[in-house]
Amino acid sequence: MFNNFGVVGSNIFKKAEEIRCELHHPYVGTEHLLLAILSTDKEMSLYLKEYGLTYENFKKELVLVVGNATKGSDINLYTPMLKRVINNALENAKENNNGVVTAKHLVISILEEGEGIAIRLLVGMGIDIDEIYENLNKNNKLVNKKLEIYQTGNILNDIVNDNEIVVGRDKEIDLIIETLLRKKKNNPLLIGDAGVGKTAIVEELVRRIKRREVPDSLFDAKVVSLEMGSLVSGTKYRGEFEEKLTKIIKELETEDKIILFIDEIHAMVSAGGAEGAITAGDIFKPALARGKIKCIGATTCEEFNKFFSGDKALMRRFEVINIHESNQKETKVILNKVKCEYEQHHNVIIPENIIDSVILYTDTFIKNKKYPDKAIDFLDSVCSKVKNEYSNNEEKKRLYQKIEELKKQKNEYVKHNDYDNALSTYSEELVINKKLKNFSKNKKLVVREKDVIKVLENKTGMIFTKEKMDFLNNIEDSINNSLYNVSKYVKKINSLIKDNLLAKKGFLKIYLEGPVGVGKSTIVKKYAEGIPNANFIRVDLKEYKSSYDISKLVGTTQGYVGYNDDHLFTKVKNNNFNIVLFDNYNEAHQNIKELIKEILKEGYITDNKGDTIYFNNTFIFITDDVVKNNKIGFDNQDSNRINNEIEDLVDDYIKFDNLDYATLENYLKFKNVYNANEIIAKSNYEKYNYLNIDRLIKEDKLINN
Repeated sequence: MFNNFGVVGSNIFKKAEEIRCELHHPYVGTEHLLLAILSTDKEMSLYLKEYGLTYENFKKELVLVVGNATKGSDINLYTPMLKRVINNALENAKENNNGVVTAKHLVISILEEGEGIAIRLLVGMGIDIDEIYENLNKNNKLVNKKLEIYQTGNILNDIVNDNEIVVGRDKEIDLIIETLLRKKKNNPLLIGDAGVGKTAIVEELVRRIKRREVPDSLFDAKVVSLEMGSLVSGTKYRGEFEEKLTKIIKELETEDKIILFIDEIHAMVSAGGAEGAITAGDIFKPALARGKIKCIGATTCEEFNKFFSGDKALMRRFEVINIHESNQKETKVILNKVKCEYEQHHNVIIPENIIDSVILYTDTFIKNKKYPDKAIDFLDSVCSKVKNEYSNNEEKKRLYQKIEELKKQKNEYVKHNDYDNALSTYSEELVINKKLKNFSKNKKLVVREKDVIKVLENKTGMIFTKEKMDFLNNIEDSINNSLYNVSKYVKKINSLIKDNLLAKKGFLKIYLEGPVGVGKSTIVKKYAEGIPNANFIRVDLKEYKSSYDISKLVGTTQGYVGYNDDHLFTKVKNNNFNIVLFDNYNEAHQNIKELIKEILKEGYITDNKGDTIYFNNTFIFITDDVVKNNKIGFDNQDSNRINNEIEDLVDDYIKFDNLDYATLENYLKFKNVYNANEIIAKSNYEKYNYLNIDRLIKEDKLINN
């Protein structure tokens, strides 16, 4: 019956039934409905208070006149008059509010009925019902008029949840109100990154209008959300779009209580502009300039610069209000305010320490989104995971299985006319069903730190649980079985990775320096193969010896061929967890080296299109063949300078030793090679270490076979 009443209407009827039960009256009537409206709808209760009607005095009058019974019925039956009131409200809403009934529709319907207990009580209290009815219709023109704007857009006053809270945005909301009150250029334009809360700010403005916490001229204002897509839809022929939009603008100029809200307002710059037709922006400009309509727009900084700012004439019709990202302190206040809603929705308990963890981890690992949106989304995901795991509870599964077994038994008993056993089985089934209801209703799970970690692991692809880090031991065994005399280096790398993951840092930078051929790159590749969910990117800096090679990493300059093509670091942006190997650092051009240093220092870079690429979920390995106190392409002074610059920017520096004769002999024994002296003599190991050795071992085995 109540499908067309939405959350607000459903709450009103539920409250009316509760009041009927409380007073032990036999039926739910118009008097209970009016009491429920006064109790649940803040906008209407404030409006009726101006005429001397409040919940307290109306209830007192009801008890005084009708009385308060000692015992009432457990069944909620509606009086015929109340049913007529509901039907009339539904018919009214169909014509002017997309069928969604509000408290105002119900009050008007009660007054239009002209009789009933509610009307009698109002008259007895000396309330001027004619004045209320007249002013309600005058201030609420949507009740009497079927406007195009209401058919195309959504009335936020009827949609927003009154219980939601917006924290720390008083300054921005005040600026919006001040702009709306201006005679001209009274159109606020909210600009901010996605997720900073632009739409939430507009919804809070609506709540303030409903509570009448705004200047008198904004009392009873209706904020209508309009999407450009809904304007274009259904306009098949040339001129239909312009006609539809022009009609809406005329309605807005006439209805001074309507405030238009256009999210993603940059779309109006091109909406409807096919084949030389004028755009929505062109049609809106004159009306915006005259100040006869009030329009709130919202868009991101990127879209504003790309589309909106190019139309100077349209842009100067708006007053720009920048919406900045909330800081961690403000986000914590927001999460503490909204956590009650998520606790109720997911049937969980969220301790204070979980809020702190959510803020910490989203700040560390989710860089491409903004507060408070990313923190709220993360908290919602954690609660969903807890609820999902609870729904897969073994005890619940056992109870459901038992019910299925009992149903089969009951059906068998019925088939064989064994009604006594069938009834007994049915009674047992009812008992288990009751257990299940109590199981789901009363059991509230506490969100734990490990639940937060599980969600973090799913979102980043990284492993933060100590019990799941056996892969490091497997990698160590794999490296030691294929390389010789590197165990101490592997243990050091293992320790660095483990400490990083357990501390939940995410960004790890390791510098590997040593002579050619000792296994630096091979070790990194083994880690890339063995670490779960890691996307491996190898950058051979021998291929980056020219300054213009930097375009391979971050893209080419606008106007050049390949500007829109993907670059190498696009892979970093598109994957949650990366292992990046900058191989042969000493071979790169100085510009490339400076770019790598910037990544190590800041943890992010900006590509050719201005997009930020974060390395917060990345393990970076740098290999360098430049050895201190050994001239390989540099003198001693340059070698020390370069290494010191990198060492200051990385988490640890690991120096690989040169290969000596004794180590090489042991390596050949490790490889089961017996003519060691001959191979060593040919290898030139002082310069190439293991590189030539492995080739010579293969050749020796081929000859001997």
